[in-house]
Amino acid sequence: MDFVQFCKKLPKIELHAHINGSISPQTMKELVKRKKATKPELADFSIPEGLEYITDFFPLFKFIYQLTDDEESVRLVTRRTIDEFAEDGVRYLELRSTPRANPETGMTKESYVASVLSVVNEPRQNIRVKLIISIDRRNTLEEAQEVVDLAIKFRDQGIVGIDLCGDVMVGSFDKLKPAFERAKAEHFKITLHFNEVKENIPEAPSMLSVNPDRLGHATLLDDASRETIYKNQCPIEVCMTSNVLCKTVSSYEAHHVKDLLKQGHPFVLCTDDKGVFFSELSNEYAKAGVAFDMTREQLFQASFQAIDAIFDDDRVKETLKQDWQTWRKLNQQEFSG
Repeated sequence: MDFVQFCKKLPKIELHAHINGSISPQTMKELVKRKKATKPELADFSIPEGLEYITDFFPLFKFIYQLTDDEESVRLVTRRTIDEFAEDGVRYLELRSTPRANPETGMTKESYVASVLSVVNEPRQNIRVKLIISIDRRNTLEEAQEVVDLAIKFRDQGIVGIDLCGDVMVGSFDKLKPAFERAKAEHFKITLHFNEVKENIPEAPSMLSVNPDRLGHATLLDDASRETIYKNQCPIEVCMTSNVLCKTVSSYEAHHVKDLLKQGHPFVLCTDDKGVFFSELSNEYAKAGVAFDMTREQLFQASFQAIDAIFDDDRVKETLKQDWQTWRKLNQQEFSG
């Protein structure tokens, strides 16, 4: 198989995928068709190409959220997203989403989470799926604590962690910090969108003080943050295309993956919002391979080592590692030459 095909067939781990940002163009068209009678203003909505900065992307979600403002739409989007990741060779997936309510359709934050989990827990042979629920930077502390309440309520149905997400230019981590401290006390794993832009750097010490289990992006590391992150071997969720298109890094070749590779620091290649950035996970592996001259063996090892960063338990990690090694043996010929 050629290089692109190899990246698609390679078993992969996806740990940073927002449900509402992962809607494919095909699913988007179906959602628009479902909503055009009640919301004709959405009839011509599609994800535009050519957006230039990270702040250009967040306004898109006010339209996307209108397409997923009822439980049936939430289930549809979740199912299609999982199926598309599976088709792209993803074998373990941690989706993430912020609980949302819509009084017009009767959807509550609890029914939103229940709808997502009903699909997450559907039986599948080719992919394992878990859910991370997110606290938005715009939330009040009360709203953030409500997310933790929902995580506790649905703990046994597939919620494995709690995330900090949202517009990087608004809100304050310190305002929300007690909710993350409570989540830690409840033994949930924590991942934080971290240092995407220079304005976030002053928050870094406070964010690292909650001992996150993973960090999203970590695009800009000041010396103190780098020292702490490297010392703690905290895995970084890397979203290359997202960073390049949002202009938080200048190019694929300049991406901080090169530093992580050089230092041997744990990282996981991810998509962020594959429906917004038009990049599946296999494309992220292909981009990394080209940008950093990675061999097929190095790409396999990057995927294999990502297993250690998942929020599921050690039993699942060992099973995945066995599956990866089996795939490696069955495809030995693809690594020669």
